[in-house]
Amino acid sequence: MVIIKSVKFKYHRSFDELFRDFSEMIEFCIDKALELNITSYAKLRKAIYEEWKKRWYPKYHTHYCHSACRVATAILKNFRKRKRKGLAYKNKPEVKKEFIKLEEMLFEFKGDKVKIVTSPRKEIIVNLVVAEYQRKFIEAWKRGELDIGEIIIKKDFIIIPFKKIFKPKETAATITIDINEKNVTYSIFDKDGKVIKTVRLDIYKVKRIHDEYSKKRQKIQKKLAKKPIKMRKILKKYSGREKRRVENFLHKVSKIIVREAEKYNAKIIMENLNNLRITINRKRKNIRRRLNRWNFRKLQLFIEYKAKWSRLPVKYSDAEYTSRLCPICGYMLNPNGQRLLKCNICNKIIDRDVLATLNLFKSECGEFRSPRTLPDEVLLIKEDGTGELLKVDEYYLMLMKPP
Repeated sequence: MVIIKSVKFKYHRSFDELFRDFSEMIEFCIDKALELNITSYAKLRKAIYEEWKKRWYPKYHTHYCHSACRVATAILKNFRKRKRKGLAYKNKPEVKKEFIKLEEMLFEFKGDKVKIVTSPRKEIIVNLVVAEYQRKFIEAWKRGELDIGEIIIKKDFIIIPFKKIFKPKETAATITIDINEKNVTYSIFDKDGKVIKTVRLDIYKVKRIHDEYSKKRQKIQKKLAKKPIKMRKILKKYSGREKRRVENFLHKVSKIIVREAEKYNAKIIMENLNNLRITINRKRKNIRRRLNRWNFRKLQLFIEYKAKWSRLPVKYSDAEYTSRLCPICGYMLNPNGQRLLKCNICNKIIDRDVLATLNLFKSECGEFRSPRTLPDEVLLIKEDGTGELLKVDEYYLMLMKPP
């Protein structure tokens, strides 16, 4: 299994003409694919190759035809999928963003620069801005630990995918993770099933960001109802800001979790939440709107790729009843407060998120020892990506306060 980590490099050069021509190539490929009813990359390339050469060769190398065909077939595949679901309302997809995707034959990566082939025997050199983060990947590439995939050039940066083969290592512990709308709770178990510690990360900030931008959108839609073009432009700007702020915060959360997994050399177990959206969309409108903004899958993906990059195995487990069954006797628990549940058989009162981490371990690894009823630590995520320790009783008092 190959894992990929895409790294952005800033550069200082203009590609306006190449952006424009590559967009035209993609549109040409899309039109021909629709006209000839072609879905395969190989068939599309064969069908348009001679006509493409008449239009763009020798200004551009013929491998640009290959890249344009790959992009066009990927766009059409997504478009047809959306069309079947009734989410696409046009007859063909549009190429709105300016970018260039180059296969391996069209460039040579040299660490701090990229040599790009434009036409036969003609090349351009692009100098990259290399910071400390990017340098780590360049050094690993020079040592032969990483390979390079197809690069993407955008207006402000070049995306270079670094690839390596995922070889999971032997682990000595297990970390189970329960992702909720306002917090992430994880428990770490040793090889004998003893609970080392249970930690809760407060991610309420993500909900606050979504609520903040939801109110902004409502105001913009009300104010600019008679100016739809301007309204769409402003909404797009705020949507981008919201996405970047949320992703930045989730990267910090995932980094803390994976750092803990590395510290204890632990495999990671998370809940399989693939069909959760179907359940959410059956609820009332206000609940549906709120829960559809919940970024559970994005956080899981961030944790997964960071863990696999560190050679830690990741597994998904069935999430059914993990937050409702007693992990000791298997009896259905009753609500007993803000986030607490009570077992009428064991007479234990246990936090529902801690409960989920215990049940995840039990379903995948077997019996555990020294279970917790509350988290040992509660961490608030700071701007620098570290966790600020908060007392558990203070945290529960904070939960009781109205937002």
